[in-house]
Amino acid sequence: MAMRSSSREEILNAALRVVDAGGGADITYQSVATEAGLTKAGLMYHFPSKDAMMVAVIEHVIARWQAELQDALSVPLDESTLEQRVDAFVRFASEGDVTAGEFVVFSEAVRRPDLSQPWLDYLHTWFDFDARDSTGLLLVWLATNGLWIAESTGIITLDADRRADLVGRLLALIERNPS
Repeated sequence: MAMRSSSREEILNAALRVVDAGGGADITYQSVATEAGLTKAGLMYHFPSKDAMMVAVIEHVIARWQAELQDALSVPLDESTLEQRVDAFVRFASEGDVTAGEFVVFSEAVRRPDLSQPWLDYLHTWFDFDARDSTGLLLVWLATNGLWIAESTGIITLDADRRADLVGRLLALIERNPS
C-alpha cells in the first residue's frame, strides 16, 4: 500500500525537525517516529530501512531547494543558461531559509557515499561547470556556498547591509564572467 504524500511529507519534515532540534542529532527510527507521532513499527512500514528513510529525507531537502531555485530562476530550468542558474543560486542562498539540519543531512551523504547520488544528480542538473569555460562562475558558486554554509550553520552572522554588499559583489562577478 502506497503512503499518502501528505503522510510522507509529515514524516520527512519530522526527521528534519529531529536534526534541527538536536543540533545535528542522528536520525533514528525512534526519534523520527516520536516526532511524527507514529510507532517505530509504523515508521518502518513506510521506510523498511534507515537508509531508505535517509535517501527519502535527502530527496525531500533537494526537492525543496530545487523548487526555491526554480522560483529564483527567471526561465524554466531546461531553457536556462549556467549564468542564470548561478544567479538564481546566489539569490536563493542569500534569501533562503536553509536550516543547519538540512546541512547535517547533506553532510551525512558526504560521509556516506552510498547516500550521495541524489545530491550528485541535483548538482549535475543545475551546475554543470565542465561543459564550458566557467571558472568565474564556479568561483561565484563556491563563494556563495561558503557564505551560505557559514551563515546557515552559525559560523558567522552578517548584518543585512554586509550580506547585501557581498551578494551584490557576487552577482556583479557573474556579469563580468559569462561562460
